[in-house]
Amino acid sequence: MTTIRNIMFFMLILKSLIIQSASKPLVEQKSVMNYKNTPIQKLDLNHIYIETLWEKIFGNKKKFLSGKKISPKKNIIITNIEAEELRSRINNLNHKSQIKILKYNTIIHASVESYLRMGRYIGKILSLSDYYFPMFEEKLENYHIPKELKYIAIIESNLNSTITSKAGAQGIWQFMPETGRIYHLDINHIYDERNDPIKSTEAACRYLKHLYNKMGNWELVLAAYNAGPGTIEKIIQRHKEKKDFWSLWEFLPKETKNYIPKFIAINYVMNYYREHNIPSYPHFHLKYKETGLVSIKEKVSLRFLAYVLNISYQDLKFLNPQYLVDVIPTGEKFFLRLPRIKISLFKEREREGFFSKTNNKN
Repeated sequence: MTTIRNIMFFMLILKSLIIQSASKPLVEQKSVMNYKNTPIQKLDLNHIYIETLWEKIFGNKKKFLSGKKISPKKNIIITNIEAEELRSRINNLNHKSQIKILKYNTIIHASVESYLRMGRYIGKILSLSDYYFPMFEEKLENYHIPKELKYIAIIESNLNSTITSKAGAQGIWQFMPETGRIYHLDINHIYDERNDPIKSTEAACRYLKHLYNKMGNWELVLAAYNAGPGTIEKIIQRHKEKKDFWSLWEFLPKETKNYIPKFIAINYVMNYYREHNIPSYPHFHLKYKETGLVSIKEKVSLRFLAYVLNISYQDLKFLNPQYLVDVIPTGEKFFLRLPRIKISLFKEREREGFFSKTNNKN
């Protein structure tokens, strides 16, 4: 009997230990290379919002798919890759890179495969990049900073110009209100210039240049963009013998630890999506270089303007995401971005006093 009781007692202890170990969070390891399967958080790509945005802009996605018949095997997204193959491809990208921070380790590998599992959303971002990337590259070049930094906007907002974070960061480059105002992005009840892709990109370029002058290292610039320069400077001061992102990795905030891996991963995926059978959606139907600005001389409703110019309201809102209201008043700061082919019609209607008559009726 004693033996049976001892066995039963031992089994109860074992069961208790199993339950306790299952309920305890995993303890972080000190070594970078021990993180063999570090995942990107699910919030990296806002699935629901991208799907909604896509359908608002494009409508029924079926009509935008290629007419070519693709065999099921060819249509399967390849979500994994051998270490040596990935290392080789990242080295190839780094060779052509202006910032030379693209390297391979197991954390990068896990980040790449996390993005690959979101392949169909990458396809949508590829299409949106047709509109945004030429503008990003133009602004980055004007400020003499690497064009690769355009990928930050994917990490920050998935190229969603009106997204708001839980912390209150806003727009395609995710500026907090204080930082936005420092870089001359106005915020009021009519518009929020953090949502303006052009003005916020100008601000992001100035901010990134300021961070580089401060940090002198693009890895630390990206870390500071995520965590704030004050946070990174304090960590550097505490660990003066460590001078780069990977040597400081274990001391960084959790989100910042993933930031450089995300940057390298999205750089990889945007360059090698074809090799993974990620579907490439048709080119975005609006082109940045085919748009222009017009000043608003008469109070105008965006819905009414879309009707008058025979363009979709969704397109007009996409081109002018800074406006928080539908009726835009007159003023020196109020401009609209329109497709160039619609600008002459806008001016013609303006000369005819079309908007004045409509405002008087209202």
